[in-house]
Order: sequence, then C-alpha cells, then structure tokens
Amino acid sequence: MKTNNINNFYRFAPVALIAIGVFAFVNANAPQTQANSSSETVQPASTSYSRNRHKITLVLSELSDLKVEEGQRVNVGDVISDRTSERTKLLAKKQRLESSLTRARLPLKELKPVPVPKFQTELANLKQAQFNLDSVVNQIDNFGEKFYHKDPWHVQVFESDKVQRLADLKRQELSASINLEKAIATLDEAKLSYQKQQYEHSLKVSDYQTSLQKQQEQINSLASQLDKVDEELEQLTSVYSPYRGKVRRVKILGQNERSITAEVTLDIRGGK
Repeated sequence: MKTNNINNFYRFAPVALIAIGVFAFVNANAPQTQANSSSETVQPASTSYSRNRHKITLVLSELSDLKVEEGQRVNVGDVISDRTSERTKLLAKKQRLESSLTRARLPLKELKPVPVPKFQTELANLKQAQFNLDSVVNQIDNFGEKFYHKDPWHVQVFESDKVQRLADLKRQELSASINLEKAIATLDEAKLSYQKQQYEHSLKVSDYQTSLQKQQEQINSLASQLDKVDEELEQLTSVYSPYRGKVRRVKILGQNERSITAEVTLDIRGGK
C-alpha cells in the first residue's frame, strides 16, 4: 500500500510542479500589465494641440519701429512693425520738394524786346538846323548891297551899315552850322544808344535762355527726387500679424547705416 502511494506521488509530482510554476508566473506578471495599461490611458492635456512657428523678416529704420516684444501675444491684424519715424521724415521731405517744385515752375520775368526808335525828334531838329543854315547861306550868297569902295578902311567908314548887316549874316551862318553839327551829333548819339540797347538785350536774351535751361533742369531734378520719395513711401508699408499667437523670439539679423533687419518668430497653436 505504501509502495503504491509513493509511486503515485512520483507519477503526479511533475504535473503539480508545473501547475504551481504556471500559477506563480501568471501572478507575477499581472501587476505589471495593469501598470502599463494605466500609463497608456493617462495623457497630458497640452498634447491635444499642435504647435507651429511662423517667421517674419522685417526691415526697420530704428528699433522703435518694432511694435512687439518677446512673450507678447498678438492677434490677426495686430501691427508687428511700422516705420513711423522714417515715414514722418519722408513726408516732410516730400512737402519741401513739392513747395520747391511749385516755386521752380513759376514763369520767369518776361523779357520785353527793345522798341525800334524812329528818331523823329532828332531828325526834325536836324532838318530844321539844315534849313536854317541853308537860309543864311542863301542870304549871304544873294547879298544885294554892293560895296562902292574897294579900300577896306573906306568901306568900314562910309559903308559901315552894309558891313554890319553882312557880319550879322556871317554870325548867323556860324551859329546855324554849329546847330547843324549838334543835330547830327544828337542823331548819331541816339543811334549809338539804340545799338547799345540791342547789344544789352542780346545779352539778356542769352541769360534768359540760360535761366530757362537751368529752370527746366531744376524742375526735372525736383520731380525725380519727388518720385523717389514716393517710391520709398510705398515701400514703408506696415507689417501686420497674419496669425494669432505668441512672440517667441525677436532676433536682429543684421544692420547697416540705413536699416536694421530683424526676424520675429510667432508660436501658433492649432492655427488659432
């Protein structure tokens, strides 16, 4: 009887050991499976949003043109940069150029031509002087009173009246000759004066043409400068935020004598 029990024990012992080992293995793995399942089902709330970044490159005149700073929240349409100071300077420059252009376009003082003289007064005086001289000369040539004495002394004594009258005519002839010379000189002087006026007018015409050329050059220069200012004003557009988000970083990319290049990085959550 004892021998059979021992034989039965040895026969079923391996089966029992295997069963005990399986039970222990299952119990040992059960807690670990529950822990893994728990970690998989519990997740942070922030992971439900997707994070994007948007970079905006800006050209500034000075740092004050940048209207945002790191950590600031922005909405769609908020101003990122506005070159206010540069725009103010350009608008003032435009106003000065427009005023200068208006003045430059004013017509120059009209240059009047030299009137052509007729020398009527001078010619009338000359004609009168010539007539007076011819009249006196004619009287002398046709002096009707003859001298009866040949000796000059007797003529002076006995024919003094005739001598006096002839002497008066000679003085009139001399005076008329002088007046004629004066009339001729006056006419010549008037002609010289007219020639001088013509010469001076020709110089004024040359100066006037030079002034017209300089005026046109000035107008062209001012108009060109004004066009350039308008182009610069068109380039000074304000930059607005295209998205809603948060300014993650402001970075200066470079700088020269006229401008500063900056980069603004926006954090955008879920495109909202």
